[in-house]
Amino acid sequence: MARKILFIPLGIMLGAAAIGLAFPFLNGVPGSEQNVLPRFAHQWHLGKGAEEKPTLQYLVNYQDYDLLAKLQFLEQTGDTQQVRLIIDDKKTGQHVEQQLELGQAYVFIGANEEIKPYVHVLDKTVFSVRDTITGSKYLVVGAEWGVTFVGKFTPKLKLMEYSDTQFEFGTLKTFLVSYKINDIENKLWVAENTPLPVKAQYYTIDGNLDYSYELVALE
Repeated sequence: MARKILFIPLGIMLGAAAIGLAFPFLNGVPGSEQNVLPRFAHQWHLGKGAEEKPTLQYLVNYQDYDLLAKLQFLEQTGDTQQVRLIIDDKKTGQHVEQQLELGQAYVFIGANEEIKPYVHVLDKTVFSVRDTITGSKYLVVGAEWGVTFVGKFTPKLKLMEYSDTQFEFGTLKTFLVSYKINDIENKLWVAENTPLPVKAQYYTIDGNLDYSYELVALE
């Protein structure tokens, strides 16, 4: 009789554990698209993978600028990251490059006068993610990545999709993060071990394109 009494709670515990494990794989639950438990998922943060010294080249469109920006990650020194920035301005034909530092908040340090306008463009585009996403975020479809502030609006960022994305150099597994203001949706894509977003499309409140960028080379 005692054995039966013990067996019933044990069965309940095992059943509850099975439901708990299966729960994330049901539709509409964070992680279901990837068949991953949210608490076991990898995370992304600004600068992730920089220690592997990647080279990222972007095609950046912002206002009157149309440029290729190559960013070579070099050594890390304390809280700063050494980088070499190489700019090719597609409109003017100008070529500039300089070795710089990225501070702890991923702010460029020591830009000379020649490269400053292009650093400003990157601050407003590729590096603007530092003002939107702080800390580590779970790479799980359905996960919320906090809120952002756009004028009087405070939309939530959410990881919407995990998929193969085609680039000039090949295909990457990417995670699409977006937020909406009325009918306007702003999007950025991240890849797991890439220190900066790999693609973005952002619009103004009026629905006009504010900026876009996309990786064209990854080494």
